[in-house]
Amino acid sequence: MHLYLSSSSPLRSTFSNAEDQVLFKVETPVCLGTLTSSISYVVPNDSDPNGSLSMQDKFAHLGQVEHKTKDYFRKEGWGPYGCGSHMIFLLRHRVFTASDGREYKWLLQALTSKLIINDGTKTLVAYFHRRGLRVIGKPKRASLQIFASGAHIVHEILITFIYVEKIRNDRERALAS
Repeated sequence: MHLYLSSSSPLRSTFSNAEDQVLFKVETPVCLGTLTSSISYVVPNDSDPNGSLSMQDKFAHLGQVEHKTKDYFRKEGWGPYGCGSHMIFLLRHRVFTASDGREYKWLLQALTSKLIINDGTKTLVAYFHRRGLRVIGKPKRASLQIFASGAHIVHEILITFIYVEKIRNDRERALAS
């Protein structure tokens, strides 16, 4: 499953399927202090005049991510993150336990984030593809690819992804200053 982002920022974006049907919406207000992202998902409604289910513009609250929380994640290991002035900076990976009882680890890498099962197998669960720039044609849209190994925890993947991307965004801003 690919979830395509409407913008390059996962913190302020809609997430659509390959048919451009919006499935999730993430809103993060710009403010000082602790940021809270609100995540909503589309729910079918029966307002279609033909009597079929419509997936248009009706959202239900999925959750909120308070970006300074430490209760849900633990830090584990280090990953290389970008380079500036010939220095490589390191960023801590984040581990959480999902509702299925398994541990998962977000690997925060130089240009992307990827989620693996934290059991030594390193089974890939999700992968963030950053927006790609092209000289000719449309730019490649940013997307979150969720593999079969994560299909049963899509909501948890999305919520934790928003958290780790906030960490990544903060680091990028700090390196740019």
